[in-house]
Amino acid sequence: MKLKKEISLTSFLQKVKDCQGEVTFQTSEGDCLNLKSVLTGYIFVALMMSPEVLEEGWITCEEKEDYDILNEYLVP
Repeated sequence: MKLKKEISLTSFLQKVKDCQGEVTFQTSEGDCLNLKSVLTGYIFVALMMSPEVLEEGWITCEEKEDYDILNEYLVP
C-alpha cells in the first residue's frame, strides 16, 4: 500500500513498532527497508528529502493485522 502524503513520519514509525510482523518499505528501484530496524528507520526519514521516492514506494506488512494498525497512514 502507498503512504499518504504529508504524514508525520515520526508517529508512523512509532506505530510500526506496535506491529507484530515485519513492515517494509519497497522502493521503485527494488530496495527493501525493514522499518522495524532503527538504522533503516533513519534512512526512511532521510528519504523525506526525496519525496518522489516516498511517493513511488509502497509499504508491505508481513501480518495482515498490521495493516489495521497503520491504516491512518496508508492509501487504500
